Amino acid sequence: MSTKDKKNQLYILFLLVCFVIYCVILYALTGGLCAFRGLLGIPCPGCGGSRAILSLAKGNIKQCMELNPAAPFVFLCIVNEIRVTYLKKGNKKLAGILLSASIIGSLILYVVRMKLYFPYREPYVFYPNSLLMRILESLH
Repeated sequence: MSTKDKKNQLYILFLLVCFVIYCVILYALTGGLCAFRGLLGIPCPGCGGSRAILSLAKGNIKQCMELNPAAPFVFLCIVNEIRVTYLKKGNKKLAGILLSASIIGSLILYVVRMKLYFPYREPYVFYPNSLLMRILESLH
């Protein structure tokens, strides 16, 4: 194994350790792994995405669309970006355009869904135990 490969492996290991530490700290502070929701109390644009992908994998398209309709497209674009960037297969510029379009579409859907469903419909519910709410309550 070359020195460059060893450095890459150490770098990836370092990033993985940092991510695990981040998750533990975030979970301790907010009671969850979504920083946006745990800190502010409102759902993020990706909220429901993991559950949406799992629902899609189980063949439940209706539930997938209810949880986060942008999730499957964003997921596929991220997988394509990984394929193009790391496996060097496909058009990098086109992959970047698709990923950007999927993120912009996801943000537009987020605004629409927040307007329609917040704070009454899962996953667009208010999280009263957020760090912000705990700080505000302690000030009273």
